[in-house]
Amino acid sequence: MSEGVYDIPDGFEDDEPDTMKNTDIDGQIYANVRAFKPSPRDGVVASVPVSTEPDSSGKRPFLVAAVCLGLLCVLLAGIIGLSVYYDGVSKSFLAYKTNSSAEIEQLQTSNNNLTKERDQIQTSYNTLTKERDQIQTSYNTLTKERDQIQTSYNTLTKERDQIQTSYSTLTKERDQLLTSYNTITKERDQLQTSYSTLTKERDQIQTSYSTLTKERDQIQTRYNTLTKERDQIQTSYSTLTKERHQIQTSYSTLTEERDNLQTSYNTLTKERDQIQTSYNTLTKERDQIQTSYST
Repeated sequence: MSEGVYDIPDGFEDDEPDTMKNTDIDGQIYANVRAFKPSPRDGVVASVPVSTEPDSSGKRPFLVAAVCLGLLCVLLAGIIGLSVYYDGVSKSFLAYKTNSSAEIEQLQTSNNNLTKERDQIQTSYNTLTKERDQIQTSYNTLTKERDQIQTSYNTLTKERDQIQTSYSTLTKERDQLLTSYNTITKERDQLQTSYSTLTKERDQIQTSYSTLTKERDQIQTRYNTLTKERDQIQTSYSTLTKERHQIQTSYSTLTEERDNLQTSYNTLTKERDQIQTSYNTLTKERDQIQTSYST
């Protein structure tokens, strides 16, 4: 923009020819003046020669004045043109400066907005990172608790299988336990109906686990007494054998679900419910054995 202000228009680049013209005119004037100077060698006072021929020297001042006036007009026209050009350039520069200032302000505003959005996104990212870490910690804790419960469940299952094996000697005497069979069948149906309600009591599993452990010890103690009553328990044993197969099927399903649900919190909850199912089965066995004992 500064180059346009200081550029000289093409219409005013012809100053050198005018200067040469002025120099030629001054040279003619000085030549005429020298023609009237006396020579030092003559020793006479300068005098004005009188020419008898017609001379155009009287017109020369007018010619010089006309030339000077013309030069002044040309110079004035150049100044006016330069002033007009400079005014236009100044207006263009002011308009450009105004537009540039507005664009700079818009860009600054956009930059501030983008900076705020970046800070907000960074804050949200940090918050999400903290929440993710908290969830990961909770998940790890639940996984450890699930493994502990699963270990306890496996231990109880082994003990239950050992006790169940001990009942294999009673399979020959099922004919005497037909009456007990009908009673146990009704109780099984009632327990099956209560299954959907018991699955919601996950938080009571740990407490019930301790109770079941004590009851398991009591059942083991009662086993010696129950062996004397095998005539009445034989029918009950057949039912328990069928239920054991059902429990084994449920256990296999529980194992598959545990492997599939290892990576998520929701699957861990499902696995917990399956462990609750195993608890219900153990409770059912306990009640059946207790009922048979009472009988």
